Amino acid sequence: MIKRLAFGLFLALVLVGIGMVRAEGKRRITYMDEYVPADEATYLPEIISSAIESINYTPEKGQPPTAPPYRRDVHSKAHGCVRALVDIASGIDAPFQQGVFAQAGKQYRAWIRFSNGNTVPQKDSDKDARGMAIKLMGVEGPKLLEPEQTSDTQDFVLINSPVFFIRNVAEYAKFTRILADGSRLGYFFNQNSPNPFTWNIRDMILALKTLKKAPDSLLHEQFFSLSAYKLGHMNVKLSAAACTAKPVVRPDRKDPNFLRSQMKTELGQADGCYNLLVQPQVAGRNMPVEDPTVEWKQSESPFVKVATINVPKQEFDNEQQNAFCDALSFNPWHSLEAHRPIGGLNRIRKAVYLEESRYRRTKMNYTKAEPKGWCLDLTGATCSM
Repeated sequence: MIKRLAFGLFLALVLVGIGMVRAEGKRRITYMDEYVPADEATYLPEIISSAIESINYTPEKGQPPTAPPYRRDVHSKAHGCVRALVDIASGIDAPFQQGVFAQAGKQYRAWIRFSNGNTVPQKDSDKDARGMAIKLMGVEGPKLLEPEQTSDTQDFVLINSPVFFIRNVAEYAKFTRILADGSRLGYFFNQNSPNPFTWNIRDMILALKTLKKAPDSLLHEQFFSLSAYKLGHMNVKLSAAACTAKPVVRPDRKDPNFLRSQMKTELGQADGCYNLLVQPQVAGRNMPVEDPTVEWKQSESPFVKVATINVPKQEFDNEQQNAFCDALSFNPWHSLEAHRPIGGLNRIRKAVYLEESRYRRTKMNYTKAEPKGWCLDLTGATCSM
């Protein structure tokens, strides 16, 4: 019996090793800058179609809805949208003084949406990725997305993991297709193939690392951009690291919405804050743009502070603000040229986020406009608040 168990364990380790070696072989060639495969655009229609199917899917019934909800295809459950102030740091080195970071001491008003990463809402105690989407307002200059070139907002989209678990657009198309068909593990085991050489074991390990136990508080967490962005002529990644000083009271994890409840309690008593950071790419190091499964090591390139995000004491959990939060859309391509998203994962986002937003706005009869200030108004009217 012991010999059988030992052999089973040995076989499992061999299979994991096969998957890891296969994965390493697939990512051996890396690129320090953008490289667009010739066939990449052919995958976008399928990815968009899968995203729309995820929006339409109602897990409670197992079939497409004839009425709302038309949730986001990912990060469907919000913990709330909060008001924030983003203060650009003084003394930033010249190469980092680009885009919204160009003017020391400048202050932007912002909205921040916190979320769970899953395609469907679930209780916060379930392992998941957690998102932090930031929308700065009062940002002058043309934006990259043609439908929103004249808007005065800038988006940054982050999650609490430094790496993604799929390396390129072709693999992402396979993953989203299988996921939209209702299988969460099908991609990793090549749709239950008996051939372990076709499994995506490394991807599964990275995905499991992304699915984390929920923190006690989102106001004490660190979030990352996953993918790379331009900062002027540099390639960088971004992060928001909590600097909230107040000790966390242990949450009631039996509450299915304890992350919202905890943030509501904390912001009802005191302010929160984050340091907004950038990590520059270093030549000659393994810091690829086209493979978001590779972490840029902080030992080789430390993060540099460029701003402080202050989240003032506030009340945010009410029907009107929650509806406003649901209507907001965040897209890393809603951006100045100085912060242009780069890499395959971001090229996917440009098409998918835009089409998903259009679809949801149509189905939910949302007004297409960006917020002008802290007013709960998406009509496009000037907001003095």
